[in-house]
Amino acid sequence: MATMLDVVMTTHTIFAALWTGGTLLVAGAVLPAARRELLGEKALALIGRRFSYLTIASVLLLLFTGGHLAGTLYTVETLQSTGRGHLVLTMVGLWLLLPLVLYGGFRQLTGLPPEKSVATAASEARPWFLIASIISIALLIVAGLL
Repeated sequence: MATMLDVVMTTHTIFAALWTGGTLLVAGAVLPAARRELLGEKALALIGRRFSYLTIASVLLLLFTGGHLAGTLYTVETLQSTGRGHLVLTMVGLWLLLPLVLYGGFRQLTGLPPEKSVATAASEARPWFLIASIISIALLIVAGLL
């Protein structure tokens, strides 16, 4: 039977995978389609809005589940003095950075003024989502090392 720690860890892993995978999907499929004008403004807005919901849910769930895991599995001393502790702190730093970078990307995609095309918005959002993709991959690597 699963323990509470197993449930928390599973929830943490699922939302981390959804969030990082979603970031890579937007950067690798949605933005290129929008830059080629294969997506309309409404489609891009819907995708951006849905992904922002996933981002908010993931940030909150990862905060609570990650906090529980860190508090259960580590002490302040082990976080500061062990390799695994350093990986956890690295993950926290990347986790704090990812929503900030994604916010920059979302700002480019949503609420397009009439003079701005979908292709232009996607092109302006692209660097933000490329950086977010790098952060996402780094998060997955750190998670794998843990």
